[in-house]
Amino acid sequence: MKFRLATALALSLAFTSVSAPAAFAQEPAQFRSAEARSFSTDELQRYGLSAQDAATVAAYQDAGYTVQTITEEEAAQMNAGQFSNSQWLVIGLIVLVVVVAAT
Repeated sequence: MKFRLATALALSLAFTSVSAPAAFAQEPAQFRSAEARSFSTDELQRYGLSAQDAATVAAYQDAGYTVQTITEEEAAQMNAGQFSNSQWLVIGLIVLVVVVAAT
């Protein structure tokens, strides 16, 4: 029984050690966005920000930060290749089922 548990744990460790480097071996995605520039409060509100959010962005710009706008597609690509919490939960449940089934 202990041998089966150890075997199941070893197999799950081997699987993660083989699949993780392969997942991270991909070339990093190239992102292209608009050149940084200062936005007025009116421009930020036309872009869809509330008056309070526009004032917050203006305060950041006054403090020396730059603000860049990106499209929805670019925003979606920024999370490309990353696992969400639900994906980690599914992976953990699969490992748990394998360990329980092996005992």
